[in-house]
Amino acid sequence: MNASFCLNCGASLSQANTPYQPPTSQAQPPMAAGFVYGGFWKRFFAYFIDGIIFNFTFFMIAIWGFGAAASLNDPFAMSSSVGLIYLFYYLSWWMYYALQESSNAQATIGKRALGIKVVDMNGHALSFAHAAGRQAAGAITAFTLLIGYLLAAFTKRKQALHDLIAGTVIVNNNFGPNQIVEVNQNPPAGMSVGGIIAVVGLVLIIPIGGIIAMVSVPAYHDYTTRAKVASATSRAQQAQAAISIYALDTGYWPRNFEQAKISSDDMRTSDYYILLEPEGVLSLNFESPESLAGSQLLFIPELDNDGGYDWRCQPVRLESRYLPSVCQNN
Repeated sequence: MNASFCLNCGASLSQANTPYQPPTSQAQPPMAAGFVYGGFWKRFFAYFIDGIIFNFTFFMIAIWGFGAAASLNDPFAMSSSVGLIYLFYYLSWWMYYALQESSNAQATIGKRALGIKVVDMNGHALSFAHAAGRQAAGAITAFTLLIGYLLAAFTKRKQALHDLIAGTVIVNNNFGPNQIVEVNQNPPAGMSVGGIIAVVGLVLIIPIGGIIAMVSVPAYHDYTTRAKVASATSRAQQAQAAISIYALDTGYWPRNFEQAKISSDDMRTSDYYILLEPEGVLSLNFESPESLAGSQLLFIPELDNDGGYDWRCQPVRLESRYLPSVCQNN
């Protein structure tokens, strides 16, 4: 008989009236995304370990390669070996990651040491082509002055720039595809796509802007300097014409600008001054800018075949890139 009775009153106790029912299954606690994704510091130390292993091995190979090239006593072979070793380095680094991350381990030696692996957005292992593409995208991350790697600390799925490009995530080893897909569908708070684009945009703009500035600022400085030299040379050429006329008319060189009907005030500015030297020589003396200070252009009159004067230009301490066109053929 399965009935139960109350010891005090003798009434039958039915299981249907029992307020407590034992659980039929154990409820699963919600999974925290932070325990699924491999965080920034795990990735950092994994990269550090891989760097030590790979670079030490490659360094030994490079020493052997340089030694073999040096033994040939051929400068061309030595210089060629440098280029080949650099090429071999980057190809080897690419293969080191692509082969290991597409293997059964799904991770490099460093990642295995930290207990993380690389998977696609569905939690599955990468093919070799996918792993190779991810590593190739790493070149873009490197181009951002390594800031693309820092995105792993802020993005929702702890992805660096090359992960976002390749569609991959770094996860801890003890999570399977179903758990990864579940968390990928509801990622924790983090940087939005717009934020990522803004960061990457700034990262690309800053170095590109710096490169443009490095090229354009010196080029603009040279342009303005050449313009000042050309302007001063034009003023000297005006004086040359007046001096030539005076010499042809009188048979003598003028002793000063006034004799040749030239205003001395026109021969001086804040950047340069022009002097009339013996034998009709004009000296153009620069005082500023700093790149011209202390330099000179001498204009020396010489009789030509027609009985007139040609003026030979002779630079003194003036860089050739600043020479005016009339002086470049002298």
